[in-house]
Amino acid sequence: MAVSGLGHRLAAVRNMARLSQEEMSQKLGISRSAYQNYERGQRDLTAQLLLEIYAAFDVDPLWMLEGDTEDGKNRRHEEIAAAYRKIGIAVERRIIDRDLSVTPEKKWDVIEFLFDEFLNTDALAADGGAPDTTRIDSVLRLVS
Repeated sequence: MAVSGLGHRLAAVRNMARLSQEEMSQKLGISRSAYQNYERGQRDLTAQLLLEIYAAFDVDPLWMLEGDTEDGKNRRHEEIAAAYRKIGIAVERRIIDRDLSVTPEKKWDVIEFLFDEFLNTDALAADGGAPDTTRIDSVLRLVS
């Protein structure tokens, strides 16, 4: 069963790159008829082909699969933005609760460090998805 709208998004990528279907199929290393089946929505993209599209055109694979939400952002974008906000609020609260003297630059360094760690390992997720205050405190000790 083909992913709804995938063919339209694939055609949009091709059109933005100003390529014909033949040129696009050559760039992806597949036959034109196979490419047409993907664009028509008659076949789902393979994981390998999805990665090739990402590499060649810098297209978000989640967008290719899911499309946009109503406000134009994919679901992963919304999850990442919410996580960044939670981390920022948690760091700010820990600074206030512990009465620390941290420059704005250092505070943002901590937020960026913890957010990068979150993206790479999801290490900050505690119960309910709130950032782990013990981890925040250990990073804040380094900068305060």
